[in-house]
Amino acid sequence: MTIYILLGLIILFAASIFLRAAFFKPEKSKEIKQTLTGIEDSAVENGVVQRFQEMIQHKTISYNDRSKIDFKEFERFKEMLVRNYPRLNEACTRELYGDAGVLYRWPGKTDGDPVVLMSHYDVVPVNEELWTKPAFEGLLENGVIWGRGTLDTKGTLCGVVEAVEKLIGEGFVPETDIYLSFSGDEEISGNSAPTIVEALKSRGIRPKLVLDEGGAIVENVFPGVTKPSALIGVGEKGYMDVVLEMSGKGGHSSAPPSHTLVGRLAKAVVKLEQHPFKANISPAVKEMFEKMGRHSTFMYRLIFANMWCFGPLLKVLFTKQGGEMNALIRTTLAPTVMEGSQAFNVMPPKAKVGLNLRLMVTDTVESSLARINSIISDPEIQVTCIGGHNASPIANTTSEGWKKVERAIEETWQGTIVSPYLMLAASDSRHFCAISDNVLRFSAMTLSSEERGMIHGNDERITVKALMETVAFYIRLIKQL
Repeated sequence: MTIYILLGLIILFAASIFLRAAFFKPEKSKEIKQTLTGIEDSAVENGVVQRFQEMIQHKTISYNDRSKIDFKEFERFKEMLVRNYPRLNEACTRELYGDAGVLYRWPGKTDGDPVVLMSHYDVVPVNEELWTKPAFEGLLENGVIWGRGTLDTKGTLCGVVEAVEKLIGEGFVPETDIYLSFSGDEEISGNSAPTIVEALKSRGIRPKLVLDEGGAIVENVFPGVTKPSALIGVGEKGYMDVVLEMSGKGGHSSAPPSHTLVGRLAKAVVKLEQHPFKANISPAVKEMFEKMGRHSTFMYRLIFANMWCFGPLLKVLFTKQGGEMNALIRTTLAPTVMEGSQAFNVMPPKAKVGLNLRLMVTDTVESSLARINSIISDPEIQVTCIGGHNASPIANTTSEGWKKVERAIEETWQGTIVSPYLMLAASDSRHFCAISDNVLRFSAMTLSSEERGMIHGNDERITVKALMETVAFYIRLIKQL
């Protein structure tokens, strides 16, 4: 009798699992008519492309060593914005912050809470010998524009200013003020964005929406989902750089001690890798699984529809797999730098290892540092945090700002899944969390896996079609604001 009861319970359990998966389907898609934006004309397109090429031609390269920065290029870029976008500069007030920060204010009809559209125009250095095409010519070839910054993020900056310039020309006035916040030192975590935020804060300004770079239109990034997906970052992980350092007697390598500095540091790194941070499916990631999981294949729907049952298994799988899915569910620690002797036959008197951590909201800089010390458990290894910040707050996906960004996406890239996600990288947007509860991160462009690899890499480029879609997105978004 007990066996039959047990068998019945198993059948009921299996039936429950399968029924939940069967009903775990996407909501009925909304029919959104795609309105024309007025940029479909080839002459308009040619003008956008030419102005964008000029943006790329400015070598606004950021270096951590500020003595290497050519500030004249940054000044020329700002002058180009004034010259190429006369309506914007006539209708909007402009304020400059520090060496590279630019803030435009486009006055609205009412004094309601404003909107901030963000981007940055500095770029990371390049090794031009590894590029197939010149990195700073803005070369147009076969419908593709080549150059550093095309994707990160002069493309979105171009989309913003082209949209504003066109709408002002049509006599459009937004309902509330719109601020355009452009920093020129995002790549080196400079002070442009923090200074702008402090200025807005001092005026009592609390934006109802802030939109910065972040997710994009991507494919094949979520298990079992092949449809194009627009991933909007509702928060971003924290950041932390840690140095492990040991000192001792240097000398000739022919008579090494039983435990070398490099060996003990290597042992410490192994310990850290063997004890990863605890996996945690945060509310933001859970919401992503809920949204994206409904569009996955049935086998994956079995898992995502029954997280109460398969959640622990998913954590184990992602942990073993590593990569982006693992990074979504835990604080990650990556050893990135190791320094010792400059010669093979010399024992260094000092050695160090650099660690980079990306923090979940459940882990702070302080708690993470304490955990590292506890795992290493070696009093002779000095553990120092040389910089970092905690994870940002999470934006609400039921806000009006989210709904308007979602609608602009659905109208521009019809049939696309729109989902929240947790941004793994750091951006200037985190500073705006001090004055806004709705900070979203979305780079309005389609990005293939190959193109995502070009960001900070070689042969960065964007198609003309993708660039014009970016402009169209911002036109549709701004018209709702």
